[in-house]
Amino acid sequence: MVTLLTLPKVVFGQTLNLGTTSGFALFTANGALTNAGASAIVGDIGTNVGAISGFETASVTGSTRPAGSTQSVQAALDVVSAYNSMGLFTCGTQIAAELGGQTLSPGVSCQSTASPTTLNGTLTLSGSGTFIIKLSSALVTATNSSIVLTNGATANNVFFRIEGAATLGTGSSFKGTILALGAIVLNTTNLEGRALSTTGAITLNASNVTNVAVANPLPVSLASFTVKAQPNHTVRIDWVTSLETNNKNFLIERSKDLRLFETVGVVSELAPMSNALKTYNMIDAMPYAGTSYYRLTQTDLNGKASVYPAVSVVLRDDAYGVFPNPVVGEGRFGLRLDEPETATVKFYSADGRALPLQKTGVESGNLLLKMSSKLATGVYLLTVEERGQARQHRIIIE
Repeated sequence: MVTLLTLPKVVFGQTLNLGTTSGFALFTANGALTNAGASAIVGDIGTNVGAISGFETASVTGSTRPAGSTQSVQAALDVVSAYNSMGLFTCGTQIAAELGGQTLSPGVSCQSTASPTTLNGTLTLSGSGTFIIKLSSALVTATNSSIVLTNGATANNVFFRIEGAATLGTGSSFKGTILALGAIVLNTTNLEGRALSTTGAITLNASNVTNVAVANPLPVSLASFTVKAQPNHTVRIDWVTSLETNNKNFLIERSKDLRLFETVGVVSELAPMSNALKTYNMIDAMPYAGTSYYRLTQTDLNGKASVYPAVSVVLRDDAYGVFPNPVVGEGRFGLRLDEPETATVKFYSADGRALPLQKTGVESGNLLLKMSSKLATGVYLLTVEERGQARQHRIIIE
């Protein structure tokens, strides 16, 4: 009886006590907080140890709490307390390390092995109540993966305790509060909840983070948004919603560089009010060649718009890369890429030394390059930056 009285309990319908961190969308007790691109954050952001940078290009609806501030000092204590208290909850359901394809009910769910945790596809959380999900390893979510809430489940009642880092993939849609032991990385991700770390940096790249405890509820809950190149050189855009309130329409836009977007089309809602899964799609018959980005904007009946993170797609007949490879003779080679005139190309030795490289022209959309001097046989690295992406290519010189 003493054991039963002293063990932490999860009472369905109640949430975990986060203390002062409940108002934060992003917080780390020990690490830097960094943003790149046009992120949108609803809720406070802060760190207790580390710098805050890059948020000049972001929209932050909330307060910024720098290291050493009264709010950050207390939040650092509270996030560690919340993480530790979650570790004491007794497991009710054992779950596999691959979260995709599983359906969980309210209660305490624990990873059955210490294998790396992944989310490929969709994790469904079904039912009203509190979800405590304890993962015994780092978490990595795949591109366009998602968490879907059904039958009364809400993001504010979902908590992930992660014994390691958390990396959310491009275009993924995550629901719930992340309490991680390590670093958190959001790559053009839509997070409905919070990203909280006890001992790691938090890095954003053009992501949306909405703390549902302090924000007005979004009129639409987006379950998934995928973009795929088709064999006939068109692009198919698909998205699924799990909740729609006063929905008016959806706007699809495309971009080459994540800065300038143009309209592809507008799709009307299937039902302005719905709590069931609704499926939408659109075909872009005139897409950009090479790498491009698509984003979804939802508008409600009152004119309020919600912009979701962009998703990348590649439409080309041949692969990016160096040809010929290995490089022989005079050290001349070509590079297949999207924009040979404007791309930034850098050349490095295996030990990281920058080496000179000459651009000699453009032929059939490929960039022609020549090494400035004869180099020793071995492996070298070529980096390419264009259209908001960076790629690396290994070059063998014989």
